Amino acid sequence: MFKKLGRKPAVHTARTKRSKDIIARALAPLGTAPTISDDYVSAVTAATGGDWGILGNDQYGDCVPADDGHYLMLRTANTGTIVIPTEAQVLALYSAETGFNPADPNTDQGTDETSDCEFMVSTGFLGHKADATTALDPTNLNNIKWCIQLFGGIKFGVNLPQSAMDQFDAGKPWGVVEKDGGIIGGHDVLGVKYDGTFFYVVTWGRLQIVDPAWILKYVEEAHALLFADWIAQNGTAPSGLDLQALISDLSQIEQPAASDRRRHRHHRRIKRRSAAG
Repeated sequence: MFKKLGRKPAVHTARTKRSKDIIARALAPLGTAPTISDDYVSAVTAATGGDWGILGNDQYGDCVPADDGHYLMLRTANTGTIVIPTEAQVLALYSAETGFNPADPNTDQGTDETSDCEFMVSTGFLGHKADATTALDPTNLNNIKWCIQLFGGIKFGVNLPQSAMDQFDAGKPWGVVEKDGGIIGGHDVLGVKYDGTFFYVVTWGRLQIVDPAWILKYVEEAHALLFADWIAQNGTAPSGLDLQALISDLSQIEQPAASDRRRHRHHRRIKRRSAAG
């Protein structure tokens, strides 16, 4: 199976930093996350036989919007009738977010996770809009676990090594190896569950096992989307979490101006050129 990447470098703004602080404070009183997350995956497996669909990510760099499609499947499978987006619908989301045109290969430039999450709040996908979004510290595995448990999924923005591609093709877990073959690009995967040993993500249409050490080494960014109705219906919010206050706090963070985002990308390009020189 041919596979493509497509996550742009992480976009760090005043908003993403502020949201990290807010979610960390909200989760702190909850203590240690459950050892094993609730099982949201079985409902998708029952409906699809375990085939999540590659959603165009074998031909195009649409891994970030494909993640949104997989997350939609997970949420709807656990609240009633599963909604399985088509490849065309996911590519339309990719186009709406980035200007992608399937007829013009030059427009297939990928998506950054921050912009995608903001789009899920402002516009949504197939009638499903998130109530809030937050960035997370990807090295805080306890908070990562809580967000999977509470919200059903989490976006992992990874710098993918060649070894991970080889491990995926061989049906092996993603684990840290001494010679990883180097980073081949940015990729987005959806974290959907964890147990006492591993995390589990959805990528390229199937469930992939991931060692926690691999997350600490290769995950550059993490983001959660909050859908209040889904959380309430599944009863995943413990008594120590004021969900409405959390959503309100995250929603009130001022969005970065377009000029600020352009300036940030410009500075990032300068840093990359400097490092290369």
